[in-house]
Amino acid sequence: MDILIAGYPYIKENYLKTFDYYPEVDKVFFLLPKTWKAKGGKLKFSPPHKDNIYTTNAYFFHSNYPIVGGLLKGWMPSFPLVLFKIRKKIDIVYSPNEPILLTTLYQGFWAKVFGKKHVIFTWENIRYEEKFRGINLLIKNFILNLNFALCDGVVCGNQKALEITNHYTEKPSVVIPLSGVDTEFYNPVTADDIIDEYGLDSKFIYTFAGALGYRKGIHLIVDSLKNVAGEVQNAHLVIVGNGEYEESLKFKVTSLKLENNITFIPWADAQKLRKILSISKIFLYPSFSYGGWEEQFGYSMAEASLMKLPVITTKSGSIEEVVIDGKTGILISQNNKEELEEAMIKLGKDEELRLSLGRNGREFIAQNFSYNAVADKFYNFFQSII
Repeated sequence: MDILIAGYPYIKENYLKTFDYYPEVDKVFFLLPKTWKAKGGKLKFSPPHKDNIYTTNAYFFHSNYPIVGGLLKGWMPSFPLVLFKIRKKIDIVYSPNEPILLTTLYQGFWAKVFGKKHVIFTWENIRYEEKFRGINLLIKNFILNLNFALCDGVVCGNQKALEITNHYTEKPSVVIPLSGVDTEFYNPVTADDIIDEYGLDSKFIYTFAGALGYRKGIHLIVDSLKNVAGEVQNAHLVIVGNGEYEESLKFKVTSLKLENNITFIPWADAQKLRKILSISKIFLYPSFSYGGWEEQFGYSMAEASLMKLPVITTKSGSIEEVVIDGKTGILISQNNKEELEEAMIKLGKDEELRLSLGRNGREFIAQNFSYNAVADKFYNFFQSII
């Protein structure tokens, strides 16, 4: 049974690597953009050169275009030509695009023209009628219903997405994230160079890593740090990443006179991030629901858990599927500075609890979200579709 995976998400190396662990790896093919732009063009991705990867031009890199918005995100016009070329060895087309996109519908239509099974993907964990209104909702529902009618199965990135999907279709559905995580790579390493570069010797390090947006709740960490520093000796916050909220955060740090307690590190590649996590004690991720969005998975939290770090995060979106309260971390109420501060102090003072949560976290993520585990889930689901 041969699979064609067609969509921009798998241009990312860490996502693509999941299928290196697929039980029948020689039966997986990809159609990926020649180039994919992210972060307003600041980041550009290109796929590796492999025999099982076809490339083509893709268009519409974000969701803010006039009139069409994000409906055509990741559209690859030559998709039917590539599918025609390799049609004899393909049984299933898997489109890792949301079911509210015309891009997904385009691929679903051509998959059916060539007599192939079509599997779609969704992360969406907020009901569509809560996110959209009026004509926008009508358009989205029209596309949704067509995509669910044409598909033969749905991969849902989280449990809430499955519950939403079940309101639209009785087609086979399963919970599997887009990608697993690298259990071999995410292990503590020596990081003296990071300690020296940023002057972090003897610091008790709390770390946040991710996009610097308001909805990530980083401002709550900064607000909490003053009191935490009074309770936890040498408490220091490392913020890794960049984004539209960066300048506001730096202004807040200056206003609170916390410059000596906080280090900003711009976007870091996986190698550098692993070193930063290796010298950290606690991982912080107080994300909250905002503007029709909730956390859909949380790869940074999964990676931190693999590094044996306890995670302090929120009861928001689908986070509870990645961090288990009291077992692998501490879950607090959304947008709650007091609970965040209390959890930071609690873990800062209790080494035994930190180590226990960290060990449990690695075990939980490795069992449920390793590349092997996720690849096996895809394999079993695709087999059930045929």
